[in-house]
Formats: sequence, C-alpha cells, structure tokens
Amino acid sequence: MVGLLPEIDERASRELARELLSNYRRYSRMAGVKLTDIKSPTIDGMPKSPSYDNRIEDKIVNHIDAEQIIHNVQQAMQFLDKTSYWVIYYSYLCEPQLSYYDISQKLVGYSEESIDYLKRKGLIEFAEAYPNGKLIVYK
Repeated sequence: MVGLLPEIDERASRELARELLSNYRRYSRMAGVKLTDIKSPTIDGMPKSPSYDNRIEDKIVNHIDAEQIIHNVQQAMQFLDKTSYWVIYYSYLCEPQLSYYDISQKLVGYSEESIDYLKRKGLIEFAEAYPNGKLIVYK
C-alpha cells in the first residue's frame, strides 16, 4: 500500500539534523554579535565598480541568518517527545555538551546504549519538526 507521505531517508535526514545542531553554539554566538559598527551609507554620486568586500552587510546577513536558525531550532524542539527533547538538548544545546554516560546519569533508567538509540530517534523527530521540511531527505 502506498502511503500518503514519501519514505524518509533516515540516515541522510539524521546527518542534516546533526550538522545543524552541531553548529548551534556557533549560531548563538553569531546571533549575539552587537551590530554597533554599522554605518550609514554615503552617496557621492560618482560611479564606482561594485565592491565585493562588504563586511558590514555580511555581518548583518550572518546575524539575521543565525537568529532565524536559533528560532527554528527552538520551535522544532517544542515538538519532540520529552525524552528526545532532553537527549537532543544535552547532546547539542547545553553548555557543556554532555557525553552518553552523563546523559544516562541525568535521565535515570537509561543506559548509554539506549541514549544512542534515543539520540538517533530524536534526530529524526527534530528533522521532521524543523520548519519547512528543510532537514528531511526523501528516498
């Protein structure tokens, strides 16, 4: 029987989710950058060749992109089941990042092996919950 949804390539989807979440701390630092060095453009009416070295614009774009990613991650996290939420949180979002052993100590009743399974399951849930299906790869 053909389902309503196409089959997900879980391995590829997990990898996309893992890659995004692995950079979460970096995105949070980028989003926290103060944009106080922004200057108003000056117009002198003289024609010029285009500049490819617009660092201020790049900073603004990177800041906005980082803020959007952080918002999307936080939104997706709300849709995970409780155990998946905490495994993903402790694995990627908290400081410092915790090992399987440390997570198993916080989530009483789970072994390191079960944390590995729960993390893989949580990454799929996260990929499915991430806005616009950006982390889902179909077969």
